[in-house]
Amino acid sequence: MQNKIITKIVKPTINQIAKYIPGESSIDGKENVIKLSSNESPFKVPNKVSVISKKLISKFNLYPDGDSNILKKSLSETFKIDFSQIICGNGSDDILSLIAQAFSDESSEIICSQYGFIYYPIVAKISGARVLTAKTSGLNISCENILGLITKKTKIIFFANPNNPTGTVILRNELIKFISKVPKNIIIVIDGAYSEFVTNKSYSDGLDLVKKFPNIIVTRTFSKIYALAGLRLGWGYSSKSIIELLEKIRGPFNVNSIAQNIGALILKEKQFLMKSINHNKKWQKKLPQLINSLGLKAHGTHANFILVEVKEQNNKNKIISELLKKRIIIRDLYNYGLKNFLRVSIGTNSEMNVFIKALKLILKKL
Repeated sequence: MQNKIITKIVKPTINQIAKYIPGESSIDGKENVIKLSSNESPFKVPNKVSVISKKLISKFNLYPDGDSNILKKSLSETFKIDFSQIICGNGSDDILSLIAQAFSDESSEIICSQYGFIYYPIVAKISGARVLTAKTSGLNISCENILGLITKKTKIIFFANPNNPTGTVILRNELIKFISKVPKNIIIVIDGAYSEFVTNKSYSDGLDLVKKFPNIIVTRTFSKIYALAGLRLGWGYSSKSIIELLEKIRGPFNVNSIAQNIGALILKEKQFLMKSINHNKKWQKKLPQLINSLGLKAHGTHANFILVEVKEQNNKNKIISELLKKRIIIRDLYNYGLKNFLRVSIGTNSEMNVFIKALKLILKKL
């Protein structure tokens, strides 16, 4: 009886939401697990950065800086952007939620791309909006299909660039052409969680486009290349008017002291950043070649993961289960609508070698 009452008083769109399920993090009772399921950095942050957390523990009785000023200053200097146009959050998903709350309601529509990050439809439905899904062109986001879904009810367009989980990108010229065709009263959210991994010079992370297109919001994270997934730290950049609105509704003290300070410091670690970029660039090329040589189809990527196509559904399930037996976790993309696909994060050199060796043995038995 109580469940029926609750179901009736909640927003109807909430009942449509399937709970977000992250990549598996552990295997019960097993140690020394190789986790290649969540696109995390394979590297730990430098000791001189992490040591600051010990000093901050003595101040845990005090609230953090509510405006994240030290972090905003570091972001402003690193990316050469306006301090007043930055918002910080408890992960970039915090900011995605704020955007949906601020700009949509039960009478509006939000457009997402097929095979996109599954949290976008969740935040859209939390706000009460109707979600429209633009079909992809193969595995690529189709700007034309997104434009074709725009109506007077459209309030927000969500997409990631590079896209998760496909690893594809929209390059700068196409991105500008697309944005130019979107009505200025529609918010365009460019999720740049994997921006730092892109080495193509024809790519734009969107930060340089905010001045020309004030309806853009670029979101970024420290969870990937900056290796701070456990601290939950993200940020966004947009026009002053949009940031002022988002600042009104974000939670007070939404970014903890350790995240603010370590985030500000890790941005200055250029050697760590280049180490991560170069390592990822090597495996972006090498890993698909190795996987393809084993008879599977690995797609090229601009991110820190590889999308792998397995023709037979049964074989895909066997690969996942057999890898688990060998203490290796990868991501099944069934809930993304990619029924015959797996996603493998780029790990350390030794983790990649162990993975390929294990995959080779498994495929021989199939």
